[in-house]
Amino acid sequence: MEKTQEASGVRHKPQEPSPEPPSESAPESAPELLTKSNIPTGYYLKYTTHKGLYRLQEPRYQLKNSLLTAVGFFELANAGDFAANVWNSVPIPAYAIALMAIGGTFALFMTYFAYRDATLSWRNLKGLRCERQFLKRTLKKADEQQAEQGGDLSILVNALLDVNHREMGTEIIDRVGMDILMGFGATMVGVGTLLAIGGANHNVWLASNLLSGYIGNGPLALYGLVNLGWSIYVWLRARRHGMSYHAKQAAQVDEDPTVGKLLKGRIESVRIHATLNGITGIVAGAASLVTATMWWGYVVLIPCIISSVVVNYFWRHRLGYDRPLFVENLPTFDKAAISEELVYIAALERLYLCSTTPVMLASMVSDPQSTTEVIEFLVKHNLFEAFSTRLLEDKELSAILFDLSSTAVTIYPGALTSNNDESVSRRLLDMAQACLTEYGLVQLKYR
Repeated sequence: MEKTQEASGVRHKPQEPSPEPPSESAPESAPELLTKSNIPTGYYLKYTTHKGLYRLQEPRYQLKNSLLTAVGFFELANAGDFAANVWNSVPIPAYAIALMAIGGTFALFMTYFAYRDATLSWRNLKGLRCERQFLKRTLKKADEQQAEQGGDLSILVNALLDVNHREMGTEIIDRVGMDILMGFGATMVGVGTLLAIGGANHNVWLASNLLSGYIGNGPLALYGLVNLGWSIYVWLRARRHGMSYHAKQAAQVDEDPTVGKLLKGRIESVRIHATLNGITGIVAGAASLVTATMWWGYVVLIPCIISSVVVNYFWRHRLGYDRPLFVENLPTFDKAAISEELVYIAALERLYLCSTTPVMLASMVSDPQSTTEVIEFLVKHNLFEAFSTRLLEDKELSAILFDLSSTAVTIYPGALTSNNDESVSRRLLDMAQACLTEYGLVQLKYR
């Protein structure tokens, strides 16, 4: 196979092609709609090497579901001053000192995850900002044009801008804003709790009370107020979308209820998350202020801590998703094609959920022995990045396919499909099957 050549610039995300009916040779277990599409021109992934490991080169124009699990334990970290506030007298019992050491250390330890999550969220925000700028430029051109399709283009761009606005709000308020405020609060609480160990000194005792009291817990209360306002907005937005869809469906017969079920499920999930998130934030914020002087505030914090973990899990597994960001080209907008695509994806997801054994490529594509068709499937369903990463981890196979002497490797899907070595093709297909087994269901849910 010809080695890939270096390419400059960022990778381009493919437009989603419309699904076509499966060929007659497709297995009976395959979904009714099977997408067969050519690999988009200009699509590639560029990796750079760092300490022997390959990393996808930035900027990655893709929104990532990168919320950290540890973020769900921020409420617990801010309750780390429990011992310092409850045993706020001298002499301090030995067991209270031990609890102060544990609570203070844990609170300070959690500040690392606040920084890490804010960094991941900032990457998403940079990509969303680039997308927003492109969409605004496109909308301006569409408004200036008097062509027939100008109106349709404006509708599409405005819809994408609305999605972009909601995603940016989530990243700013529910991630970066939360990480900054909760991280600062955890730092103050941690330092104040550790200082409480030396509470025999009046000045140290006073500083400890201030840091682990209103100064440390104030940011949590502020976040609770802002988060409540944002959660109400998200809840009302989801409700409005649901009412709009039902009003349109009332005037026509829906031939396939799949799309309606998917939309209803998504709307309900958004509203549940917004409700739990908003209530948890405001109650925890109020309780944290109470803990500065009243021990029973920690009793109120217990359900908030549990709820915070649940909300975090709910977002990562039910609401969060990866998606390409539109910074150079717009997706093709066709209501009928989108409906068919949703039905097709739902069929694939049911195939995963109903199967007691790993789902095979033969259930997804008409010719599982065709490298071209399998690579096309991976690109379309956002599995090509995971496939490429796994490919570069195989030193022997990647040395055959690419020039590894440089510090960067560019992987073109089309170049992989032109391979004529049967043994290499077999290994590529096995690798694709492994990616499908590990990431297939997750990517289908994201779509």
